Amino acid sequence: MSTRANQLLASTLDGMNPTEHARLLPDESWGQLPASLIENPEWMAEQLRLRGRIWYTDDARVLATLWWFSTSSKLIAPSVASYVVTGEALSPRLEDLRLHWQPDSRLSGVTSVNVLPGSDPLESLAQALRRTLDRSIASVAATAGIRQRPLWAIATDAIAGCLLWAGRARGAPGRATALAEPLVAAMDAPMPAPRYTEVESRENASRLFTKRTSCCLLYRAPGEDKCSSCPGRPPEQRRALLRENTPH
Repeated sequence: MSTRANQLLASTLDGMNPTEHARLLPDESWGQLPASLIENPEWMAEQLRLRGRIWYTDDARVLATLWWFSTSSKLIAPSVASYVVTGEALSPRLEDLRLHWQPDSRLSGVTSVNVLPGSDPLESLAQALRRTLDRSIASVAATAGIRQRPLWAIATDAIAGCLLWAGRARGAPGRATALAEPLVAAMDAPMPAPRYTEVESRENASRLFTKRTSCCLLYRAPGEDKCSSCPGRPPEQRRALLRENTPH
C-alpha cells in the first residue's frame, strides 16, 4: 500500500465510528489476491464452483448472482467510504485492489493500495467505478452465461448501501445518501437509479434503508428464503420485515 493510501485510510477511519472499522480492515490472516483475477475466466469459474459447495446448488445464474451480490459491495467500500469521510477517494481500479480471500471463495473485504487521482473527485470516482464494474460484470456474466443488466442493478444497490453505511459511520447519513444519484448519474452506466426508503418502528423512530432494485436469488438456493429487503416481496411484507430491524 502506498504511503498516501495508508494516510487516506487512516483519515477515513478517524472520521468513522470505530464499530464500523472492520469493513475497511479485512482479516489479515486471509490470503490476499489481486482483484484483477476477477477477469480471469478460469479463476472466476472456480469461485462459482466453490460457491456451489456453500449454497448446495450448481445453478450458474444463482451462484454468479450471489457471488456478485456479496463481492460488489466489498469492491467499492474503500473508495466510497474514503470519499464520504474525506472528500478524497481510494482507488477502486481492479489493479489497485487486493481481495482478502479464503480458499472456499469467501471474501472478508478488499484493500485499496492507491489513492485515486483527478481534479474533480466525484467525476474521477464515478469513472473509475464505471470501469471496475464494467470489467467485473462482463467477466461474471460471461463465466455464468447470464445477462449483465441484473448485475448492474446489484451494483446500484451496492453503491446506495455503501453510501448509507459510510454516512451512518460518519454520523451524516443524509449527506452521504444525497451523493447516490449524482454519483450513479456521472457513471453513465446501464444501471437503475439508486433509491432509499424510510421505515418507522412501532415507537415512531425511523431508519433509512436501501430500496433495492435487485434480487440476489438467495431464495433459489436449497433451504433459503428471500431477504427481508428483497424487491420480490410484497411491499407491506417487506416494510414489516425491515421494521423489525429498525431500532426501537
